[in-house]
Amino acid sequence: MDDKRTLLAFLLIGLIFVLSPYYYEWMGMTPKPEGPTQEEAENAEYLEREGVEEKIERPIEVGNQQEQGNQQWKSSEVGTAQQESVRSTTASSSSSQYTPQNVYVETPLFDLVFSTKGGVLTSAELTQFQLYDQSPVQLISSRGQGLALSLQQIDRIEDLSKAEFVPDQEIIRFQEGQKQLIMTAQLSNNRMIQKVYTFDSEQYGFDLEIRYEGFSEDVDALIGWNGGVPFTEKDPDMDLLEMSSIASFNKERIEIQVDDNENETWDSEGGLQWIGARNKYFLTAIIPSEQERRLKARLNGDRTSPDLLPNYKFEIGRQLSSAGSWKSTVYIGPLDYDILIQYGVGLEQAIDFGWPVIRSVTKFLLIAFKEAYQYIPNYGWIIILFAVVIKVIFYPFQAKSLESMRKMQEVQPKINALREKYKNDSQRLSQETMKLYKKEGVNPVGGCLPMLPQMPIFFALYNLFSGTIELRQAPFALWITDLSMPDEVIIGGFGLRVLPLLVAFSMFVQQKMTMKDPKQAVFVYVMPVFMAFIFWGMSSGLNLYWMLFNTLAVGQQLIVNRSRNSGKDVSSGSFG
Repeated sequence: MDDKRTLLAFLLIGLIFVLSPYYYEWMGMTPKPEGPTQEEAENAEYLEREGVEEKIERPIEVGNQQEQGNQQWKSSEVGTAQQESVRSTTASSSSSQYTPQNVYVETPLFDLVFSTKGGVLTSAELTQFQLYDQSPVQLISSRGQGLALSLQQIDRIEDLSKAEFVPDQEIIRFQEGQKQLIMTAQLSNNRMIQKVYTFDSEQYGFDLEIRYEGFSEDVDALIGWNGGVPFTEKDPDMDLLEMSSIASFNKERIEIQVDDNENETWDSEGGLQWIGARNKYFLTAIIPSEQERRLKARLNGDRTSPDLLPNYKFEIGRQLSSAGSWKSTVYIGPLDYDILIQYGVGLEQAIDFGWPVIRSVTKFLLIAFKEAYQYIPNYGWIIILFAVVIKVIFYPFQAKSLESMRKMQEVQPKINALREKYKNDSQRLSQETMKLYKKEGVNPVGGCLPMLPQMPIFFALYNLFSGTIELRQAPFALWITDLSMPDEVIIGGFGLRVLPLLVAFSMFVQQKMTMKDPKQAVFVYVMPVFMAFIFWGMSSGLNLYWMLFNTLAVGQQLIVNRSRNSGKDVSSGSFG
C-alpha cells in the first residue's frame, strides 16, 4: 500500500461512504416513535367495548368558496380554517346523529379495522411481521387514517370523513378464499356512495370499488391517505431516512422527502401507475385499475409540527359521472420485491436499490441470496460463503494488485532519485518516470484498478443489507441478532459495536503487512480508525462481510509472500 495514489483512492472511497449513506443521518434528529402505547391501546379498546359513544352529526357538507383565479384541483386539506367555519353552520342544519362503530377484517396476513365514521381505515396490523417488542407491525399512525373520501366541485369540497358509512357486516374472519365488505353512505340530494372492499387470504393487496349514483358530472372524487407509514424499527433514525410519499407517474418515479421544518407538495394530472407512502421496510399504496385514464395525483410531506415528526400524505382523484364505479387496488404490506413485482405496474420501484449503475447488481445479489437461503437458512452463513466466493473470483486480480504494489515499493528509491535530479524540470521528470515504469514493468495504477470492479458489489451489498426486508431482524449467531442493524454488546451499560472494531483490526493487520515505507507508516494507524468510524453505523451484515473480506486478504497476502519466496507466479489464480 505504498503507492500514494492507492492511498488517495481509499480516502476518496471513504469520503464517498461518509457523504453518501450518512449525510442525511448526520443532518437529521432522532424523533420519538409515534403511535399509541400498549396501555393507551388497551384503554381505547376497553372504552370501545364498554360502549362509550362519540356522537357525530351527519351529513357533513363543507363549502369552500375559492377565489376566481384558484386552481380547480385542490386537496381536501386546503382551506382548513374556512372549512371548519362552514362545517359549524352546515352541521347545525342536520339533527341526525350516530355512534361510530368499528368493522374488523382478519386474514392470515393482516388485521384491519375500519370505522363507520367516513368508512376509513384506522388500523392495519401485519400479523407476519413484528416490532422489537413482538407486537404486530402497525401501518396506520396514531394521527393518521387511510382511504378517506372527499368530493370536490369548482366552488366547494365535501368532506366525507365524518359521514356515516353503514357496513353490511361487522366482523370478517377467514383463512382462505375471498370475502367482501360493503360500506354505504346516504348523502344529501338523494346521492349514494359505497365503498366495496374485496379481500384475498393470500394477498396483501385488496380491491376497492367506489360505487356511486345521483351525482352531477362536475364532481371529482378524491381518495386520500394521511399520516404516511409510522415508525416500525428499533432505531427511529433508520426509518426516518427512508420515509417518504412516493408515486409512479407517467412511468417516472416521484418521491417527496422532507427535513425538519419543511413542507413540500407535488401534484399533477396524467398517467398514474400507483401512489403511496413508505418507511424503511413497509409500503401503503393505491393502484388504479384504469391505467390508461388520466388521474389526479398529489404527494405531500410535512415536518413543521412542534415535535418535528413527519406526516406524509398522498391523494388520488378522478372525475365522476352521474352514476358508475371506480376501481383500484390497495396494497398494505412489506417492501418485498417478489411480492410487489406480481402487481405488474412497477410497484417494485418503491424499493430503493441505489444508483442506476448499482441497481442491477443489487437485484442480482438479492435473487442470489434468496435462492441460497432455500439451502442455507441463515443469511449470516450466506454472507460468509459469498465473501469467500468473491475472494476466489477476484483472487487473480488482487494478486496482480499486490504484485504491482510490491514493484512500486522496489522502484520507489529510483523515483525519488529522479525527482531530486529533475526537480526543476517537471516535463523531463515525467518523461524519465514513464521510461522507468516501462523498463521495470511497473503499472503506476495497477494497485488501484483491480479494486474498481469490487466497488459496485460493495455499494450493492450496502443497499441489500440495510434496505431489503429479507434481512430485517435476521439473526446470525452469538451477539449478532439482526443483520440489518449495527451489532451491539452491552458492557458496563455502554453499547459496544464489535464488528466495526474487527473491521478496523483486520485492516490494521493488512496495512502492517503491505506498507513498508516509513514515511507512510502513519497510515497504518490512521486508516483503521477511519474505517471503524465509517462502519460504526452500518449494518452488521455489511460489517461481517467486510471483516471477513479483509481477513481473507490477509491470508492472500501470506500466500503471495510465500509464493514470491518460492518463485511461483501468484497472479495465475493458483493457491499452491
